[in-house]
Amino acid sequence: MICASAPIEAAEFDAHKNLKKIIIDFLCRNSDKGYSVREISQALGLSDEDINYTMLKLGLSDLVSDFTRGVVHKSNNQPNKNKRFRIEDVTINGITYYRCLKIKC
Repeated sequence: MICASAPIEAAEFDAHKNLKKIIIDFLCRNSDKGYSVREISQALGLSDEDINYTMLKLGLSDLVSDFTRGVVHKSNNQPNKNKRFRIEDVTINGITYYRCLKIKC
């Protein structure tokens, strides 16, 4: 049996497709503070689950990138080649806070 659901608007589709970019842009624009998942979700109008999942994917991709740096050669036209930020996290009393740390080159 196929479950039919209502189609979603193009803007909603694009927003979910680019969650990583939306969250990173928010954190880097507000780099003077750390934000919890709840605060990020309220500011951006996204669900806590979407924020948690996106931050998990971001953390895993950064971990893999750190391990493979120097081993895997990236193409010169990679957009993240000159990445000038890093998303840091800290857990205080069971709540994880995220902030954008600008890296000086």
